[in-house]
Amino acid sequence: MAGTWRVQAHALRLVVLAVGVFGLSEAGGAGTDAVAAVPPGAHLVSASDRVTASPEMALGVHLRLLRAGPQRHSLRPEGAGGPMDWGRRPDPAPDVVLAAPVPAHAPVGTEIRLSFSEPMEPGSVERSFRVAPAIDGRLQWADATTVVFRPSAPLAFHTTYQVNVVGMGTVHAQLATVGRFAFTTAGRPPSVAVPFTLTFDDCGTETAIRTILDVLADRGLHAIFFPTGQCRDQYPWLIPTLLAAGHQVCNHTYSHPVLPRLSSAAVASEIQRGVSAGCNLFRPPYGALDKGGRIAGIAASLGYRIQLWDVDTRDWAGTPADVMDAMIRARGGVVLFHMHGVHTVEALRAL
Repeated sequence: MAGTWRVQAHALRLVVLAVGVFGLSEAGGAGTDAVAAVPPGAHLVSASDRVTASPEMALGVHLRLLRAGPQRHSLRPEGAGGPMDWGRRPDPAPDVVLAAPVPAHAPVGTEIRLSFSEPMEPGSVERSFRVAPAIDGRLQWADATTVVFRPSAPLAFHTTYQVNVVGMGTVHAQLATVGRFAFTTAGRPPSVAVPFTLTFDDCGTETAIRTILDVLADRGLHAIFFPTGQCRDQYPWLIPTLLAAGHQVCNHTYSHPVLPRLSSAAVASEIQRGVSAGCNLFRPPYGALDKGGRIAGIAASLGYRIQLWDVDTRDWAGTPADVMDAMIRARGGVVLFHMHGVHTVEALRAL
C-alpha cells in the first residue's frame, strides 16, 4: 500500500509540473515571446535575444534547470529556430584608453588621443566627446579606432582636465563604450634671465630620486644625471627611467673615489665600470683632477670628455633653497645638484 502511494505521489508531481510549464507558455499568448523557466538571477541581454519556446521545449528546459540548479548565463538562440545555448555570455563592449597625454605633467601644448579596441561609429563619438574645463579645438580621426583632439591654443598650466566619451562600436552595434579620463598639465617653467643646465650627481634614496624626477617633470625640465655605477646596480630601474623621461645619463665612476690617488689602471677601471648610456661626458668625483692631465687623458682614451660645473650649490651641505635659486639666477650655466641634497627639491620647486 505504501509503495502504491509513493508511485501515485510521484505521478501527481509530474502532472503538476507539466501543467505549470504549459500554463506559463500559454500565458504569453499566441505570437508572443515566451521566456519560460528562467531561473532567478538569469540575465536577459535584449528583447532580440529571446526565443519562442514550445511547451515541449519549455518542459525540457525546466527539467534541466531543476537538475542543474540556478545559472547566470545569458539566454540566447544558437541559431534561427535552433536550441537554446545556456553557456554563451554577452559580447563585450569596446574598450577605450587615453593614449595621450600622460595622466600627470602633460605639456600645455599636448593633444588628446583616444584609442578604441574596435572600429567605432564616428558620429556617436563626436557627439559625446567632452573636455572640462572646456577648450576649443578640432576633433579628427587618425584611423577607424583612433580619434585625436587638437586644442586651438595651449592649455592652462597646472590644471586638471576631465575627458568623457561615449561611443557605439561597428562590430557590436548595440554595445556602447564609456570612457572617463583625467590628466594634469605641467607647472609653469622657471623664469630665469640667464640660460642654465641642471645636473645631478651620485645617488640617493629611491624616494628622493623619484621626487626630483617628479618635480622636473612638473616644471617641464630636463637635466643631466651623473649616477655612480653602484647607484645603477642598487636601482636597476634608474637608468631606464631617466632615459624614458628624456634626461641624459653620463659617467661618474663606479664607486666615487678620489681619482688622483689611484693608479692609472684603477682610474680606467672606475670609468669603465661607470654608467655608459650613450653620453660621452665624464664628471670626476669631487671635481678632482691632477695637474698633469693624467685623468683627463685616461678618460679621453675611453671616449669621454670632462664636464665640471659653473654653479656649485653645495646642496649636500644644507644650502637653503632661496640661496641656491639666487646663485642660479645670478650666474646660470651648468648647475651642480646632488640626488641626495638636503633642500634640492625645495630649490627646484621655487626656481
